[in-house]
Amino acid sequence: MKAYCITLNGCENRQSTTKKVLAKASLDVEFFIGVDARVDTHPLLDRSREKKFLYNMGRPAAIGEFGCYASHYLMWQKCVELNEPIIIFEDDFDIDEKMFSATLSIAEKHIDDCGYIRIENADNHDMFYQVRSFDEQRLVKYLKIPQCMTGYAISPKCAKAFIEHSQTFDYPVDVFLRNAWIHKQPIFGVCQSGLWGGNKPSIIGNRKRKGKKNYLVAAMKIVNKLKNMTLNLATNFYHLAMLGTKYKPTKLWKG
Repeated sequence: MKAYCITLNGCENRQSTTKKVLAKASLDVEFFIGVDARVDTHPLLDRSREKKFLYNMGRPAAIGEFGCYASHYLMWQKCVELNEPIIIFEDDFDIDEKMFSATLSIAEKHIDDCGYIRIENADNHDMFYQVRSFDEQRLVKYLKIPQCMTGYAISPKCAKAFIEHSQTFDYPVDVFLRNAWIHKQPIFGVCQSGLWGGNKPSIIGNRKRKGKKNYLVAAMKIVNKLKNMTLNLATNFYHLAMLGTKYKPTKLWKG
């Protein structure tokens, strides 16, 4: 699979580090200059919906969040254009060479059927069920989809679905992903994958709520969170029926 890494102009240090990290796994990567909402005027930024975002997240968007969404969107378009699965990275991570090489083999074998395979380590609070085991690793289907999109493989079919349901940007891109009721795509992952996010300062900006609490915004956030939880639960049952026996649960796992 071709591999791309989203980065920004002026991030040459991150790009250099990424090349060194992926060289350990003998993986070539092509850098893609994403949308920097701090300075760019890309037309995709017009899809941002500040009020919906505020009610969904309980805070205004950080300056870089819509740019991050637009950058992933452009990578999905690239996947559709190539008509083949690709791997997408963000530009701050490290790997365990042996484990991550095995992860890439698992992703390449299953991506056409799975659609989306997360290749970033799971956290203790993640909820999923196992569908395949590979020595010390497992291919899992997420019930509670993790945030962060540091590394993943995606098929053209899944990319098309993400594009279709991103006519407006109402969430951070990773929250859009975890709300599977919106795009209907099952989200798989390799656990543990041997890739973890780095510790460089975020370019996205401050994502904490500031100022005096707005009780209408807080109430809308609660309502939307309850809606998302209910619809995501229903979507998990839909996925069980849709996936059939090929990727049925073999073991339930939490963390």
